[in-house]
Parts: sequence; C-alpha cells; structure tokens
Amino acid sequence: MKRIFALSCGFYLLIGITSVFMGSLLPELLSHYERGYSDGGTLLFLQFLGFLAGVIASPIMSTYIGRRSMLLIALCCITAACLVMGFLPSWMWIILMVLFVGFGSGIIESSIGAFTIEYAEEGKAVAMAKLDVFFGVGALLIPAVVSLCITLKVWPYTFFTISGITLILVLLWMTMPAASSSKLHTSDKTDSSSPVTKTRYTARQVKLLAIFIVFFFVYMGLELGFMNFLPSILIETIHIPKSLASLSVTFLWIAMVIGRLFVGRVAESVKYLPFLFWSTLGSLFFIIAMALNSSEWATYLLIFGIGVFMSGLFAIALVYANSLIPGMTESTTSILIASGGIGGAILQYVIGWSMTEWPVSYTVWILAGFTVILLVTIGLSHQWNIGNKRVSKQIIQPTNEM
Repeated sequence: MKRIFALSCGFYLLIGITSVFMGSLLPELLSHYERGYSDGGTLLFLQFLGFLAGVIASPIMSTYIGRRSMLLIALCCITAACLVMGFLPSWMWIILMVLFVGFGSGIIESSIGAFTIEYAEEGKAVAMAKLDVFFGVGALLIPAVVSLCITLKVWPYTFFTISGITLILVLLWMTMPAASSSKLHTSDKTDSSSPVTKTRYTARQVKLLAIFIVFFFVYMGLELGFMNFLPSILIETIHIPKSLASLSVTFLWIAMVIGRLFVGRVAESVKYLPFLFWSTLGSLFFIIAMALNSSEWATYLLIFGIGVFMSGLFAIALVYANSLIPGMTESTTSILIASGGIGGAILQYVIGWSMTEWPVSYTVWILAGFTVILLVTIGLSHQWNIGNKRVSKQIIQPTNEM
C-alpha cells in the first residue's frame, strides 16, 4: 500500500498540473492560432466536459476492467494528448486533445480518491489531505514552468514536459510489483480482498447523498470562483496594481498547501463533523472581514486565512460522506466529484455575471452566501446522522428484548 500511495501522490500532482496548465498557456495558444477569448472559454469548457465524462465513467470502467487497467488508460490519454498538442497541430486536434486530457484527469481524481478512502491504513483524512497537498503543489508549480517556457520562447515545450511526467507515471504504474497492486488487478466485483460493497443506496442514504451533492456543488463554486476572480476583485475594491493582484492567487495556493499539511491529522483528532463546521465558520469569518476591509496588507492576511481554513474542506467532506454511506465508496466519490465539477462551472458563470451587472464588492458577499449554504448542509448532515442512529436503535432494541 505504501508504494501505491506514493504513486497516488504522483497522480494527484499530475491532475493538479492538468487542472491549471491550459489556463496558463491560453494567451500564447490563442495568439498562435489567431483565436479569441471566446475560443479559449470553449477549450476550458470542453476540458471540463471531458473531466466530467471521466468521473462518470470511472465506476463503470472499474467494475468491468479493474482499477489498474482503467488508470493506465487514463495516463495514456493524458500522455498522448499532451504529446500531440506539443506539435501544435490544427485547432480541431487541440479541441479533441483537450477532451482527452480532461477525461484522463477525471478518471484519476475520482478513482484515486475512492481507492484512498477505501484502503487507507494510517487514517483516511490524513491520506486524503496528503493527496491534496500534491494536487496543490502541481497547481502551484506549473504556472512557474509555463512562465519560464514563455520567457525562453519555447512555450510548446510545456506540453512535452507534462507528457514526459505522465509517461514516467505510466512506466512506474506498469512495472509495479504484483504484491503492491493486488487490489488493482481485478474489478471491484471480483476483488475478494476489498471491503464489502453494495449495489445501491437506501432511501435514507439518497437524502444524505443529496445534502452532500449540494455541499460539493456549492464548495467548488466557492473555491474556483474565489480563486479565478480574486485578482479582479482586488483591483476593483482596493485598487492594487495588476501584478500584485495576480500574486494574490499564488498567495492563496501557498496558504492552501500549508493548510493541507496539517488538516488530515487535525480532522482525525477532532473528528470530521467539528472540523468541517469550524473550518467553514472560519472561512465565513475571513470572507466577511475581507468584504469590510479596505487595507491592502490586511487583505493579503485575510486571503491567507481563507486559504488555510478552506484547505481541508474538500478532502475531509469526501471522507466524511463516505463514512456515513459505507459500501458505496466508488459511486459516492464519483457522484460528489462530478457535482463539484458542475457546481464549479455553473457558479463561476453566476459570479462572472454578478461582477458585470453589480458592483464588484457584492461578489464577496455572494461568496459569503455560498459559505453559509455550506454551513447549512453540514448541519443537515449532522441531523441526518442523529436520525439514522435513532432508527438503528429502534431496529436493534426489539431484537435485544426477544
């Protein structure tokens, strides 16, 4: 398991890279192909569609061909797609390859997340937090690589770099000893060593799943919206230079990576529900403070606080949801990640629209509103858990009396 987990960290480093590299390369790519920003938006949307298709396909592929083969296919999709894009083919080929990158990334994020939650030996929250650290490192480093390649006027080499990193993972994955990958050789249906799984949700679990779908839908809208619109918000509200505004995103990512180094052990020690509640409440406090603040340096401190408090919400909520719905890890993880992807796409559009139609300062309050919704869903999940325990006691007590 240690070797598999080390490779899983490499996988999450890769999807951290693939999640942001296209946005970093977009200005050069559009200039080369003489395309407008609307075409760039289409590319990013198609990458999201590919990601969503990969997330949805992951449980089905895992069942029929097994995790090992499925992840090999995902890695090959990314390797081949980035290699082709590096040669700057026609625009239609770029569109097709972006879909493949998204598809492979979707499979990797959902399947590795599900597998880690299912088999983690040292604490599920700790393991997921470690994966998120590597995701953050990938997302943090690739813009610097892109910047260097653009400076050296060899920006297409970014695609070859990503393809090379993925190829290394392919080779490591293919040469992994059988003893290390025994849980990955077969599909979930035939893997006798895997935890007991179920084929469908109960009526009560469907209600809980709906609560968490709302949580992940809103959370990804909050995270991506805050991340992508933060420079614009700072420029319009506290009137800082564009260079400093762009630096705010790096500052946010640094805070999130630092937070993810510790959130796993904190969540395991204080339990998942209190961790989620206090992290969300802390995020809400700092976002409201940011809406009321007009000082440049204080704003950066508040951004750091937001990054630290938000750093563990995704991973710990995923572990918490699966702990309340045992036996459905693969399906639950895929559904929640997919809902997060959809929420990120839709709510970012809502935030962009609000910044066009209303004063930009209102956007921060909208983000605070999203955080309030997260608090409500956490409370509802707690109420569901209490109700579920009462139902279980009512079922057990008559049996004990007999």
